[in-house]
Amino acid sequence: MEIASSLHREREARFLEGVGAFIRRDFDTLQRTMHPEVVMRLPGSSWLAGTYRGPEEVGRCILGLRHVLEASQDLASFAHQDDTMVVTHDIRLHGPLHDLEMTFSISIGFDREGRMVTVDVEAADPGLFDHVLQTALLAVDASRPA
Repeated sequence: MEIASSLHREREARFLEGVGAFIRRDFDTLQRTMHPEVVMRLPGSSWLAGTYRGPEEVGRCILGLRHVLEASQDLASFAHQDDTMVVTHDIRLHGPLHDLEMTFSISIGFDREGRMVTVDVEAADPGLFDHVLQTALLAVDASRPA
């Protein structure tokens, strides 16, 4: 039991370090925590929705999320089952017309070396999340010279 709780604490600490890297825009650090065949799924209908394979694609998705998400290392809780950790995380979501807090559920599957193999992200309000992503994209497009 002590081994499992030690492993759980290590995964939680690694997740919080990843949030810190996200805040600092240190995507190289994030990519080092990923298995070479990592798969990230982001449901919905936004321009970022889809399945991403490999650290480079997952990194591009995280970079896209960075434009609308503002994470904190504080508001997170963890649940563990076997090689999976589910993080419930309150994150600031912002776009040109929105600034709100939304809860995200992030399910992370780990390999034997502690690297992320699967990452599934779900917003508490998928429709609003997609809407904010779309308005953020439209705002970027409108600001570009024709």
